[in-house]
Amino acid sequence: MTTSAVTPHTTFAGLVDIWLARLRSESRLEGTTINEYERVLRKLVVPSLGGVRVAELTTDDINDVLARLGARSINRQRKAKVVTGAMLDVAVAEGVLASNPVRGSLSVSRRKTPPRRLTLADVEAARIAVRAWMTEDRPGPKASGDLADIIDLMLGTGARIGEVLALRWRDVDLAAASVVINGTIKTETAKGTYRKTLETSRIVVLPAFAVAVLRTRLQSGGGNVIGAVFATRNGTWHQVNNVERRWRKVRAEAGLDWITPNDFRSPAC
Repeated sequence: MTTSAVTPHTTFAGLVDIWLARLRSESRLEGTTINEYERVLRKLVVPSLGGVRVAELTTDDINDVLARLGARSINRQRKAKVVTGAMLDVAVAEGVLASNPVRGSLSVSRRKTPPRRLTLADVEAARIAVRAWMTEDRPGPKASGDLADIIDLMLGTGARIGEVLALRWRDVDLAAASVVINGTIKTETAKGTYRKTLETSRIVVLPAFAVAVLRTRLQSGGGNVIGAVFATRNGTWHQVNNVERRWRKVRAEAGLDWITPNDFRSPAC
């Protein structure tokens, strides 16, 4: 990659290379954030605009891309607009564009739905769906019980997926029915998947069902080199994206598409 200047001959794909290289050299943003910017640009926008010169970009060009993305996913449309807009600000700052074509492009709006919190019935439906998914016949290794336990720990702690996946046995006090939330899981191209210590930690008192989950995991052989409550078969940290992908498969099969992992953090039950 190069950090050369943006010129009237720079293509959209070339600007992507320049912008990402600059972000990485500045070290102001986390690597995971820059990696997400790259994923959004290369997968969602570059296939349509990669060969277009930045100086020739118009709002109509941006609208065409956003309209196609919006027909498939409002979330993809929103991400593409935000990241592309931030990148093209560089072209404006360097005089290649008089104005940012993203700024006057299609507005992104989600359909408003009434707020909904998980009920006891919703939680039980999710647990049944996970158990059904675990027992399905499918190619490859048999599914472990990790997803069901991860969901129960999210329900019991209010922690994010990454925070639950970062739990170590030394953070768990079964006698006091509590855990210390003090880390999260990150995945970066250069570093792989690793545990990152949080700036501030918090102690969470566990409900009985969460204590039971942890006790069962410990009794069934919770040992691994990294001391994780949830480790992969290879004894490494689970990736957040992999857990999210598994849940998307489960909820799609069970008709629970409205339930996101974040919903498990604040059930109404």
